[in-house]
Amino acid sequence: MFDIPDIHKMDMDLAMAERVLKGQSITVIDMMKNVQYKWELHCSGHHFFEDDDAFFEFWKYEVNAFNVLYAEMKHLFQ
Repeated sequence: MFDIPDIHKMDMDLAMAERVLKGQSITVIDMMKNVQYKWELHCSGHHFFEDDDAFFEFWKYEVNAFNVLYAEMKHLFQ
């Protein structure tokens, strides 16, 4: 799960999270992996964003959707 700063947290239900991460040709799980990969790139020194706040501002919907889906399915990831 992402540790999203309060300013970027959204109140999102499961249906909205699925709509946010549902791609046209890939699964929700693949989209979750994609969002996580982008965070890992950011953390590894690829400076696409000035700082973490800029990352969360740009990916606000996706990281919030990720957290909703992860919380719902976390028993599958353990």
